[in-house]
Amino acid sequence: MISICLPNLNGREFLPARMESILAQTLGDWELIVCDSHSDDGAWEFFGSYQNDPRVRLYQVPREGLFAGWNECLRRVRGEYVYIATSDDTAYPNLLETLVGLLACHPDAGVAVGQFDFIDSTGRIIPPTQGIPGSFLGDWQARAHRRSGWVDFLIHTQLGTSWTSITSALFRTDVVRKAGLFRTDVGKGESFADRFWAMKVASFADTVYTPEKVATWRVHPGQASRGETPGWRAKNLRMTEETIQECQGRIPASWKQDPRWMDKMLFGMKQYYLEGYGLSRDCLRDDPRRFVWGLGRAALKEPGYLIRRLVSGLSWNTQEMLDAHQYVWQLIREWNIPWPPVQITAE
Repeated sequence: MISICLPNLNGREFLPARMESILAQTLGDWELIVCDSHSDDGAWEFFGSYQNDPRVRLYQVPREGLFAGWNECLRRVRGEYVYIATSDDTAYPNLLETLVGLLACHPDAGVAVGQFDFIDSTGRIIPPTQGIPGSFLGDWQARAHRRSGWVDFLIHTQLGTSWTSITSALFRTDVVRKAGLFRTDVGKGESFADRFWAMKVASFADTVYTPEKVATWRVHPGQASRGETPGWRAKNLRMTEETIQECQGRIPASWKQDPRWMDKMLFGMKQYYLEGYGLSRDCLRDDPRRFVWGLGRAALKEPGYLIRRLVSGLSWNTQEMLDAHQYVWQLIREWNIPWPPVQITAE
């Protein structure tokens, strides 16, 4: 059985499409766990129309933040697999059947991921707006494959969540339980705790992937995953380090023989943090006020970085300006991480 988790807070506008996409699944062995954080937009009343469906379990839970609602769902799962049905996205009818089929064929893998379409508020398919797999995996994005969890761990850690949106991923429940719950201390308006959770998941299991489209990710003004709050970059760097420390006991011993292994693991997010100061020629040219503001902040918080940037003449050819994608490739070679992926037949 698949446990479908549907956490919700005031997502009434998109719930009919979400529920329709769940009910249309070609694989019918599922339970739906709805955890509504006391919505005041009519969402709870909408869910009430499904109270007589024996597959649907309805709960009202405290309004304590986005990922607290996700955790309330995870605490209640009973199935062999877990799918997190974010309330504003949808699944194509083949999602469960396709992803369960992948994991059935690879019983020692823990995550199955498919492709997805971007849609707007009306449900119209729109051009892709972002995506880690497309920029890092290259041609492998077009081929069904299995890849080491440690490759995903590096991608999650250095670049961002490898599956881009959790809406197209399915997890074995035993892996979910090993990874534990989502962090709830990321702060109001910040929706990146799924990356830290993804790092832990990848430290336990490999990923199987299909290029088949199984879901949609809705891009709209009110979604939680848009934007970042002041101070987020520094907090993100700190939380990344904390998560790596939490996974340290599972990280291959060969990595840790490198005396700079932690610094190397933090390279991508340290770069992301430092880029926030805007100490580049582009920023100086395009937004001088932001550049001056960045100078002042860096003088207080990162004086060493400020000096290096000024001495270099704001050059792109410095360690801080290295491309994080290329750095991941460097670590894959340096630490002998299994690559390329193993091509598989998508059942």
